Amino acid sequence: MIHFCLVTPDRVLADEEVLSISLPTVEGELTILPHHAELTALLVPGIIKIKKSGKNVEEEVAVSGGFIHVTKDRQAIVLADTAERGHELEISVMEEAKKRAQEVMRQAVTKDDVSFAAAAAALERELARYKVASRHHHGHKKNPAGVGQDG
Repeated sequence: MIHFCLVTPDRVLADEEVLSISLPTVEGELTILPHHAELTALLVPGIIKIKKSGKNVEEEVAVSGGFIHVTKDRQAIVLADTAERGHELEISVMEEAKKRAQEVMRQAVTKDDVSFAAAAAALERELARYKVASRHHHGHKKNPAGVGQDG
């Protein structure tokens, strides 16, 4: 087991023993298992998947970025900018946020690289939130409404 702690500036979202954690990092998805080597990594907007003992499903949490630090004594600490569980997110609100982020992205294409990068990060954050909300509210793992596809 791994002691997993997920902290945002506003709250402690998780402080529990888990089997594994998969996280979105700048190097790609990273899965932390017991006896993982020590590391610190930068998180990108995406979904943290938490596998708990005695459950066949993974809990999903949308994060907007942050850091993970894994210690040699089986602790995984995530300091996230924001983190939200599916039941905390309303699909209708997420759909509107996704549309706004896509529009900002379209407008940023003609602007400088910094504006484009900021818009892309905002879109990734909203897509992760939308996926977590949709999966929670619909109870399935399929790609909801073409999320992540062009459009």
